[in-house]
Amino acid sequence: MTAPTTALALASQTRGLDTLYPQAAWELPVNPALPAPRRADPPVERCNLGGYRDYYDPNIVREFPVQGERERLAVIDKAFPHSLYDVMLLVARDDVIRQSVSDTPAPVLAALLRAARTFMVLLSDPVVLRRFGLDGGRVTVSWNHDPTLDRDNGQWWDKRMHWHLNCWPSFVQRTVAPVRLADVTDVTMRRSLVDPAAYLAHRVMTDALRDAALPGGCRLMGPDPARDAERALPVGLKIRIPGWGFVPTLQCQGLLRTLHDTASDVYRSLHQCFTGSDDMPAPWQRPRLLHVDDVEHRLDGLVWLSPAARSGLTRLRRVLRDVTPGEMRLLAARRGVANRCLTLGGLSYNLALFTPELARADRPVIETNELYVVMQFKLVSFVGNSPAIGGAAASVIDRMGGPVMTPDDHARRSDFQHQYTELLQRSLTTALRAPEPPGGHR
Repeated sequence: MTAPTTALALASQTRGLDTLYPQAAWELPVNPALPAPRRADPPVERCNLGGYRDYYDPNIVREFPVQGERERLAVIDKAFPHSLYDVMLLVARDDVIRQSVSDTPAPVLAALLRAARTFMVLLSDPVVLRRFGLDGGRVTVSWNHDPTLDRDNGQWWDKRMHWHLNCWPSFVQRTVAPVRLADVTDVTMRRSLVDPAAYLAHRVMTDALRDAALPGGCRLMGPDPARDAERALPVGLKIRIPGWGFVPTLQCQGLLRTLHDTASDVYRSLHQCFTGSDDMPAPWQRPRLLHVDDVEHRLDGLVWLSPAARSGLTRLRRVLRDVTPGEMRLLAARRGVANRCLTLGGLSYNLALFTPELARADRPVIETNELYVVMQFKLVSFVGNSPAIGGAAASVIDRMGGPVMTPDDHARRSDFQHQYTELLQRSLTTALRAPEPPGGHR
């Protein structure tokens, strides 16, 4: 939805994509290098083009069958961690690749949501917090959707839907020294911290959801970079939801599917407005843009768009241009330039469950009354989630420059993941015996 077309963005016209940022966004506190621990001998980075066991073995901690479905929920020890205390959940199936919440069977999505809530249950246990030094930790759950196959993107290695469950200890957060977005001079980094289209996409989606029937207790928040800066909330569309008890319900499943389906419909509409075509691009190809006047006329036909969103989309068209065959060959040969200039190849977003509350031994994070679904849309950003950590409203996780994990780190990480899988086993078993009521908020 953020990239209504997928043409080359010129940063040389006036200030190009930078003109899409609201003025207040330049004051956002950001962190260009959130250190993540790394293995001393990480595997060679490559996309998964085969079976999930061939790719992830021996990093599969445990697999859980989903009753009545062929999918399994695989708990993965990430080869490139986000934090020392993280885990990945993979929708494990090889003959059918589930890429979004809308093409994932309800029992599988229910298992994922219960697994997400179970992570918060684990991090609400004072014994666990003390054991692993996680009192005051920042906890997030997120996943990406991006069909792009040519340049780097938030779902680069595996197009199977997979969720990241992360906890950053308080000492990591204390290392963060946020800077203003305006002070980040590296263009690629700046646009990955906060995508140029992030607030425009937020506005467009707010328009698209204006008449949507959201579940009871859910509140849609409009775009406001000053609020995000002041409260260190993550950039993106935000819907406040009733709490973690809402997460494993059918209503939450419906909300997530509404968000994906609405974004998909909006993306198709805007792609047609910008290109006159419904066809999505093949790798290293991008459709030709229509003339600005033609795009404006087509946008006028989208009666649900607000004047502000229509104006922003017109501005976006003015800073995009077509890619010549020679330029595309150059971009294919120089991926770093492609990450800076070439828009993503379809609807791209990160969706996260975020609370500003920290994991506390004296105040269980599972009981927070401030929980958000956050949807970050991407036009050119090469990262998936840009989390709000340590006072920053957006961060890029540095997986290459962080500390090398020691044997003791590996042992503690393995112990933490074992604690989680044991708790998840009990949670999933309990759910089979006594499933959640359709509207229950336990």
